[in-house]
Amino acid sequence: MDAARSLNRFHLLVLLPAAAVIGAASPLFGQSLPKALDDYLARAVKEWQIPGAAVAVVKDGRTVVAKGYGVRELGRPDPVDADTLFDIASLTKSYTAAAIASMVDEGLLDWDRPVRSYLPSLEFSDPYLTANVTLRDLLCHRTGIRNNAAPFRGHLTRAQVVGLFRYLEPLHPFRTKWEYSNIGYALAGEIAASVAGMSWEEIVTRRILRPLEMSRTTASVEAAPGMGNCASGHVVTDGVQRVAARGSERLSTAAAGAVQSSARDLAKWLLFQLGDGTFNGARILSAASMAEMHAPQVYVPTTEEFRKSRRLEHFAAYGFGWQVWDYRGHLVLWHTGNGDGQLAYMVLQPDAKLGIAILTNSWRTSVILNVAMANRILDSYLSLPTRDYVAEYRESWQKSEDKDAADEKALEASRLKNTSPALPLSAYAGTYRDGLGLDIVVAVEGEGLTFRYGGGAPAALTHWHLDTFRLSWPNPYYQGRPAFASFDVDESGRVTGLRMELMRDKIEARRGG
Repeated sequence: MDAARSLNRFHLLVLLPAAAVIGAASPLFGQSLPKALDDYLARAVKEWQIPGAAVAVVKDGRTVVAKGYGVRELGRPDPVDADTLFDIASLTKSYTAAAIASMVDEGLLDWDRPVRSYLPSLEFSDPYLTANVTLRDLLCHRTGIRNNAAPFRGHLTRAQVVGLFRYLEPLHPFRTKWEYSNIGYALAGEIAASVAGMSWEEIVTRRILRPLEMSRTTASVEAAPGMGNCASGHVVTDGVQRVAARGSERLSTAAAGAVQSSARDLAKWLLFQLGDGTFNGARILSAASMAEMHAPQVYVPTTEEFRKSRRLEHFAAYGFGWQVWDYRGHLVLWHTGNGDGQLAYMVLQPDAKLGIAILTNSWRTSVILNVAMANRILDSYLSLPTRDYVAEYRESWQKSEDKDAADEKALEASRLKNTSPALPLSAYAGTYRDGLGLDIVVAVEGEGLTFRYGGGAPAALTHWHLDTFRLSWPNPYYQGRPAFASFDVDESGRVTGLRMELMRDKIEARRGG
């Protein structure tokens, strides 16, 4: 099916009313959080100046609570409730894994069959990878390939993203290390789409969302606003928390992080994941596939600081769309999501049949705040001695803020003073091609330069020193660690290329013509 027709058809499907919606009167509901826990969560949201948050807790096959705190958007009164849509970003990976698992159950896909047998045009930079990479490798992040700079080239088609693999050099030998890879999940989604003859969005909707009656969840970033009751993302710029426009740069890698969902629907998702693969008596996934998704597939290295913050005592591994760890000695499966100005966290504790999801609509904090709130709930239901994790987080948050300020100060101190570009700005303008075959277009606009990578969002280039320029995107979603482009000038005074780093991906591009 043509991709454009498939997506248009999908948008019509997701906007139709569901045949059945589980509401507050459903037998799944009727319980509540202990008042001390509820007060703790409400206080954390208020003290951290988070505009809005939502929580879902399930226990012993029932939903304990699905509710909201605060507002969907600063400056507006609309409250967050159990049905407010949040950007759950990389929590999407568990949906992609489940959709693929359903196709494995039907014999359409196989965890361990080389993926090139499903997508003959696929090529990796190493012939050995081309012949051997499987869905298992992609879904547990063990190909050795990272390349997460997709937001800066979000206008590529999915076919173009698949084509990048022939140029991507692995950071590690195949199957030796865990290396988180959004582009790897994008490829897994396209393999499933090729076999199914429909878009990734349609696969997830038909095989997962509809059978689980998740009417307040969509696999389409673009369809979410039309469903109403959406949380807006917020970012802090110049010390002020602001609403930021919703981005669309994840469309090309949607299988890695496009799902939008609500607390009520995430409660269903958690209940399903804690079960045997059935829902309301209907078989959705085999018990074998459920076990495969939740099984440790690859070891995840951690630091002592990280282990301490996550209360990890034994091991860390990754399954298919789930981190497989322990929490204070108890097995947990969890994942975080970092969307457009929003943060998500979900965790399962299978032995206690306990599941928790915490959603927030601001980047004022890191996702560790979500984790801190969830840990307090875990302690309560696991009858463990607890601490004020939210208060403890403030200390680490302040250290991080201080470090960022110190890094920026050190960066400014390292800047060579009183330098200017070697050439007129027009001399740097042109088209540069990187090792992935993507174009970087540098143009003169007004009295400055602009930069556009792979057709993505434009950035302003501001002179830093010598022939190095600092990049700045007007959309704060792109602002992270400082980004610089350094131009190469040959002995004749001609600009021949540029070098830079985006989201830890090193980029070298040569000028054409």
